[in-house]
Formats: sequence, structure tokens, C-alpha cells
Amino acid sequence: MTINHEAHKISANNLLFGLTHFLTLALPAGWRITRSYLEPDVHSNVRVGVLLWVQAGQTDQIVYHPSKKVGLDMTITVKRGQRDELKTKGIAIHSRGSLLINGHQASYILGEVGIGFLKKKLAKTMRLCFHCSDLGRTIMISFTGACPEADIKEILRSLSQSTCH
Repeated sequence: MTINHEAHKISANNLLFGLTHFLTLALPAGWRITRSYLEPDVHSNVRVGVLLWVQAGQTDQIVYHPSKKVGLDMTITVKRGQRDELKTKGIAIHSRGSLLINGHQASYILGEVGIGFLKKKLAKTMRLCFHCSDLGRTIMISFTGACPEADIKEILRSLSQSTCH
């Protein structure tokens, strides 16, 4: 089954270093991304040809679908080297699995997590982690928000079309 998806370039811009890329994220058609109130944080980067890639850093974004009126907080964290960073603390895991992203094996979990001041309200969450051996970095992606599980699974199915270098 072919999934209709759209590619979204996730990058940070700096006056001194210019444009530095986190990755190109594939989302199902109709889904969009906007920045949160936090600016991307790039600790180090690596040049491949003419492009700069984040080797260590973090960005927070909002993934949303306007007609479904669904929004999810998305965090992308990049660390140097190979790490097993699939954080599961505080998550009621419903399922786990793996998929290929740009030729790299990625592990994921789907579940629910408490949010809010007393963490009493439950939200859907998906956490994903993979090592990009081409650039020597580990990428962790987290989606969290109040939405039907079908929406998170729809996003999961499109992520295999993402690129990290």
C-alpha cells in the first residue's frame, strides 16, 4: 500500500553558520508543522558536501492537522554517536516495533503518558529512536498530544519515508 505523504525539512537558521538541518520528516498528506515558542538549539554540526547537519541539538515543533483539529507536540533530539535513547519512563506502552528510516533500523513505542501539572490527564505518545551511521548521530523523535490513536498510527506509517542525510 502506497502512503500519500509530504516531506517537511526541519532546520535551524543561524546568522553565523546559516541553515543546519535536523532531518526531512515525512508526514501524511494534510499534516503540517510549525515552530513552538522555543528556538532550535544546535550544539554541533557536521558538513556533508554543501549541507550542514545537526550532530547534537534539539528542536520543538507542533505537528497539526487543521481539518481534524488535532495538534501534537514534537521534539527532535540529536546526539553524537550511537545511543540507545528510547525513553520509556512514565509511559503506559501499548505497542512497540521497528521500521527502516533512510536505511537505518528505528525502534518505536506507542502508548499513553500523563501530562499537566499533576500528570492526571492522559495523552497519546509515540517515541522513536535510530542511529544514522552515515553522520555518526542518534536521532530521537517524540510526538505527544490528545488525539485518536489512529492519527498517531497514521504518522508512524509515513515516517519510513523520512530522510536523515
